[in-house]
Amino acid sequence: MKATDNNSETRLRHLIQTGAPSAPVSPWFTQKVLNRLPDKQKRIAARIETWTCAIAAVVTAVFGIKYVMTTMSAPVITVGQILIYLTYISIFGALIANMAIPAITSRARRNL
Repeated sequence: MKATDNNSETRLRHLIQTGAPSAPVSPWFTQKVLNRLPDKQKRIAARIETWTCAIAAVVTAVFGIKYVMTTMSAPVITVGQILIYLTYISIFGALIANMAIPAITSRARRNL
């Protein structure tokens, strides 16, 4: 027996490891526990982020539509203009997804 084995923490750790029953394997255990937790309350930062994304989405849509209207009057549409169209669409889509995904995932968690 080593001198460190006399330590009460070591003996307690050994007692817990040897005498502890193993938990039954249940894939639904975690989900059941999560379903019993109360819903998260939206924090002020989340609301500020949502409103900022909403305003940015409106501004992006307005500038995007304005840009499309001005370029449609030109006789030729260039590859650069198409890339700018795609950039506006991507930014707008990312802003909408940033607002929609938290709402979708919270509803999905409640329905489980």
